[in-house]
Amino acid sequence: MLYRLGVADNRFLSPLFPSLTVFTLVGLVIAVPAGILTGLYHMKRTGAFAADASVSIEANPYVYRAVPGKEKEVMLPLMVLTARGLAQVMDQLKTMTPEERGEFEDVLAKADKLLKGQPVGLTSQRSPGKG
Repeated sequence: MLYRLGVADNRFLSPLFPSLTVFTLVGLVIAVPAGILTGLYHMKRTGAFAADASVSIEANPYVYRAVPGKEKEVMLPLMVLTARGLAQVMDQLKTMTPEERGEFEDVLAKADKLLKGQPVGLTSQRSPGKG
């Protein structure tokens, strides 16, 4: 309909779009990226993304906790053991600085808190009165 009304009888546009197929392809090539970019701009500009993120944090109790099941029982302990083994290798090679050792210990302490079911991370961003 748009092609018939705006392009087919227009002497300036009809040479550029000789058929409905060409018009549709050009329209899609322009409209899809323009729509995506407009949506991204709108989302970042209006605060919709920040509001959605805060609602998701409130609605999801596992944002700052280890998810029960395979993450808490297998994945997190495996990562801790891997990190400890890597630290031992780095100690033997004398490649770990005291600052790196401190950072490593901090991360392991957080992992231990996660394994015990305690929250870690930016829990201060959660609304007051919520655990």
